[in-house]
Amino acid sequence: MSLPTDLDLKERVRSAIDIVDVVGATLELQPQGRNFVTRCPWHNDRRPSMTVNQERQTWKCWPCDIGGDVFSFVMRRDGVDFPAAIRTLAELAGIPIEQYTRGKKTQPGAPDDRETLFAAMKLVCDEYFEILESGQTDDAKIARDYLAERGIDDENRNRFRVGFAPDSWSYAVDLLKKNKFSGEVAQAAGIASARQSGDGEVDMFRGRLMFPIHDLQNRPISMGGRLIPGIAAKHGDKAGPKYINGRETLLFRKSNQLYGLQLARESIRRQGEVLVMEGYTDVVAARQSGVEPVVAVLGTALGEAHVKILKRFAQRVVLVLDGDAAGQTRADQVLELFVGADVDLRVLTLPEGNDPADYLQSQGRESFDRLVADAPDALDHKLSRLTEGVDFTRDTHAVTTAVDTMLKIVAKAPPSLRVDQLLVRLSHSFELKTERLEQRLEALRVESRQRSKVAIEAKANSRPQSKRDVSKGKSFDPNAAFAEAGEGEDSHGDTASYGDSFGPTRSPSGCSDPSPRLTPLTGLDRQFFETLIEVPDLAAMAVEVIDPDWFESTTAVMLMTAYQDLELAGRELDADALLLLVENEQLKNQIVTLQERVRDRLGKLPETPEERYAMILTRFRERAFTHEKTRQIEQLASASMDEDEEIALLNRLLEEDRQRRGIKAD
Repeated sequence: MSLPTDLDLKERVRSAIDIVDVVGATLELQPQGRNFVTRCPWHNDRRPSMTVNQERQTWKCWPCDIGGDVFSFVMRRDGVDFPAAIRTLAELAGIPIEQYTRGKKTQPGAPDDRETLFAAMKLVCDEYFEILESGQTDDAKIARDYLAERGIDDENRNRFRVGFAPDSWSYAVDLLKKNKFSGEVAQAAGIASARQSGDGEVDMFRGRLMFPIHDLQNRPISMGGRLIPGIAAKHGDKAGPKYINGRETLLFRKSNQLYGLQLARESIRRQGEVLVMEGYTDVVAARQSGVEPVVAVLGTALGEAHVKILKRFAQRVVLVLDGDAAGQTRADQVLELFVGADVDLRVLTLPEGNDPADYLQSQGRESFDRLVADAPDALDHKLSRLTEGVDFTRDTHAVTTAVDTMLKIVAKAPPSLRVDQLLVRLSHSFELKTERLEQRLEALRVESRQRSKVAIEAKANSRPQSKRDVSKGKSFDPNAAFAEAGEGEDSHGDTASYGDSFGPTRSPSGCSDPSPRLTPLTGLDRQFFETLIEVPDLAAMAVEVIDPDWFESTTAVMLMTAYQDLELAGRELDADALLLLVENEQLKNQIVTLQERVRDRLGKLPETPEERYAMILTRFRERAFTHEKTRQIEQLASASMDEDEEIALLNRLLEEDRQRRGIKAD
């Protein structure tokens, strides 16, 4: 399996798909705290016992003891293998998978090789950062002075890796060629463009402040360049626009990325709120002022994919806009996306046409925080725009249109107390009975469900399902698996692998189970992996010291193998990365179960995770020593050794026992 490419595709699909949408397409979800619940379709569920965790993008049915991520849900729901599930989700997300269906493997150094593009982008971003860091050229000094004028200090320049692109036609292109990257790679990475006349490439960014754009793994995938007035003045009308955003590439999709999310992710989760701004410098200035849960769109309008990403981290989104007509229009456009996703959208319009960076610099953090706290609900904004200038007593058509427009927006949200409150607000605003609004809302929902059902049936009928789609499975190879998923030699599974193996069995609860049962993690094995799930930093140490022979179950060996492969690929060692890597449905379930156990016990154990980790390692080693000692004693008792060997082994056992107890030899 080509691990980096495999994970890259999974990451792209998972980032574009919300598990709530996928589960909710066939099951009726109800909100319950921070989760959703539904009746499990795989057992006789009289009350909702299947939980969907939107933040972690996981699902779990405790009576069945099954669960996992969106991939395993589709596999179980549709009775398909992993390649078929990822194909379904990729199509649902509108992600083209031609590069994976051709069966063609990319070559290192080629412009269609993702790892090559990652390396090229990192090289140039690091070089731009070093140029600004050193400030040795006249232009770099002008760039540093401009940053100082904008109030951006060195700490945040370093945090966001802000750099400077020399005012040269081919600085980056020459740098890449010097490091064995071709001009085609420079173009494919979005670093250069083809010359308008003649052969060769020219730099895309020249004489600008550079803001690297990172993915959630903190890898640079694109850049944005801001004009610097002192340098732009040299070029007059040819200086170009204020901002140049990186074009879309194999690494970068504007609609799926938010600037600064990799730095803001944890604070967003912690605070349950995210502020969405419009520019790079706004995000940097906000972070410098102590406002941490802040991101920015990347030269495009806030779209559905952005909303799905944000919703995974926070339920309250504050759209921070400049106080102009364009800002009001943008708030109006994104409202439907947020209501449909059941997210609390607030709109903060800054006074006197300020942008966030200017306002924070002039008015300070406390004033800005008050504006955020008082930001109005976006529905109020929409309602006021719809009813502006309408005579409620005479203009029946306008009122009816406004009511239907609002209800169509509300119909996209799942039933909840929030929807009930919205209906009450609409009832007061339009002086209509709540019952009438509820009837119309339900009619709109029925129409929407019927349209969705017709679309799903049409899609299902357009693609025949072969027997091998539901009966065979292999470890996923993204370079070849899609075209002929399951063809070739039979796959019987490998109990030492974390890929898929299939064979129809039944779980104790009666749920159909597509793979042989894995032994659940218990005892010391379970405690060990719970500790790694709780503190992923410990996993980096564990992969270096753990001996797989210490584990009691194959499940533990499989999970440790997954950690080791993530480490080799340079990936994060957290539960999200594990779920993304693992294709075995039952192993995914074990990971989700560990997550739930860790969540339930947080703050309840007397020891710190680091102390528990140390104690577990000690017990592992003691258990291994005991097993080895028992084996050697059995060897002594077997009379298979000569007298000298027996004496040497006996002396070694005694010495090891003294060392363990701290007794010095005479």
